[in-house]
Amino acid sequence: MPFEITDLKEHNSELLKLLTQHLPDMLWVKDLNGIYLYANQSICDGLLMAKDTKEPIGKNDVYFALREREAHSDKPDWHTFGELCFNSDQVVIDNNKAMKFEEYGNVKGELLYLEVYKAPFYDKDGKIIGTVGAGRDITKLKKIQLDLEESLKILDQQREQLKSFNEELEKRVKEEIEKQQNQERLIIHQSRQAAMGEMLESIAHQWRQPLNIIGLATANLETQYAIGSLEKKDFHEKMEIVSLNINYMSDTIDDFRNFLNPERDMITFSPQRSIEEVLTILNAQLKSNKTTHTLISNCDLHFYGVENEFKQVMFILFNNAIDAIKLQMEEKIIEQGKITISISCLDDQGIIEISDNGAGIDTNIIDSVFDPYFTTKYHSHGMGIGLYIAKNIIETRMKGSLSVKNIKSGSCFIISLPLISH
Repeated sequence: MPFEITDLKEHNSELLKLLTQHLPDMLWVKDLNGIYLYANQSICDGLLMAKDTKEPIGKNDVYFALREREAHSDKPDWHTFGELCFNSDQVVIDNNKAMKFEEYGNVKGELLYLEVYKAPFYDKDGKIIGTVGAGRDITKLKKIQLDLEESLKILDQQREQLKSFNEELEKRVKEEIEKQQNQERLIIHQSRQAAMGEMLESIAHQWRQPLNIIGLATANLETQYAIGSLEKKDFHEKMEIVSLNINYMSDTIDDFRNFLNPERDMITFSPQRSIEEVLTILNAQLKSNKTTHTLISNCDLHFYGVENEFKQVMFILFNNAIDAIKLQMEEKIIEQGKITISISCLDDQGIIEISDNGAGIDTNIIDSVFDPYFTTKYHSHGMGIGLYIAKNIIETRMKGSLSVKNIKSGSCFIISLPLISH
């Protein structure tokens, strides 16, 4: 049955009045000329700056916009909302159907965004005689959306930077191979390629969980929105989750960029800090393989060398331990992986021991694990140069030693390097 303008008073029961007057959403009724026939308290307070709900009757949006601007003539953008959005009523009338709009303009000098639903209403003969509308303040939501879009834009830029960095890294590696064909350059080149594959796997591990969290949060928002149960509190909570995980993903880009920095300056550095940074990069892989790690430091020591090369050694040894633990778990020999890193001082040497519960190394091959291209893994899982690279860096470039022994639960790699005073 068509809604009649004469029915407005009949429908204005105490219950309906109580409901419409105290809803946070703006509600109104206008005639064909945009003149208010009804306005609830929310639109009076939040948009029209009317003293009560009776004042808008017989007036239009422009009236209130001009009144506000005249009262603040020194601020030309004090109130523009009514002028900017006035024509949407006519759009609803011309299309003869309910429509949704996103309207915005200045109110009290601040930009206001409204999500607006408008629909025509009719007389008893089915003729359009005006429009009804409801508006919800989505300014905070809109700002979050704009911030999110900006964050995604920055993330895309960082992805491009990472892509450009990887391309530049590959270019430099090729140039080094062309310039020098000696054994050291060849080994470094092969090591970087192997590390790059492992680093990409680490990125996948690091991003999988936050991407799942973002996906679930946005899917939940869509579901709540679709069924009309989206609360501001729920929206802000979900958007905070999305923002936190995007920031986390952005931070991992910086971690990987620092790790892959081709800088080869010899410096004095803290091995504990370097180890902690590598463990941060490998954190997702450790968790996915149910492996915990413990770092025990009994002294404050510093080494001299290329810090990223030392990190590369740690990366190789940790991955070696993770692979051994993974095999034990697949064979259901252990349920929990454990890696222990111990830092200590002995005379003028710094000692780092990396132990695991990965069952150790067969005594028949333990003396060969540092040989080039020797591997106990399937060909698809390694080239057999990781431990050779690690030994070469520690013993040739850093003038220390790297050895391995079996312990009760697994294996223990031992690094000994000269201490540097600081």
